[in-house]
Amino acid sequence: MGAGVFVNKRFGLRDVFAAEFFKRRGFVALISDLYEDPDKIIDAVKPLNMLGNDLLIFHVLDKAELEFGYEDASRFRDMESSEELPIVPESFRKQYKKLMSDHIEALRSHFSANRIDYSVVDTSKPLDEALFRYLATRQKLSRVR
Repeated sequence: MGAGVFVNKRFGLRDVFAAEFFKRRGFVALISDLYEDPDKIIDAVKPLNMLGNDLLIFHVLDKAELEFGYEDASRFRDMESSEELPIVPESFRKQYKKLMSDHIEALRSHFSANRIDYSVVDTSKPLDEALFRYLATRQKLSRVR
């Protein structure tokens, strides 16, 4: 039995695969903000699934990313490209929340179709809450699978 941490260069250094292997089959967890096209993400993780691993995707998002609760007009900087965009939150909020909702639903759909566990983790809430929710869901799914 071995354990390891693998950096997925396709997504960048912040996205890490943690795996613990038991014989040929393992448990692989991806912890990421998943700011990438859902098709590219599923293409990146599908080979791990095809090898018989149990995959768990933790989609980690800050409360601000989920709710876009900003009030004042500001300049937002893309952390990866350093590009700055002027945003008036009041006029952009509805569009942002729809885009985020569509992205999460696309990910959920892609992962579900490939029998990959997926859980959105709100960083403003205790981690044990997210883990409990995931384990409860997994227990229900194990009865169906």
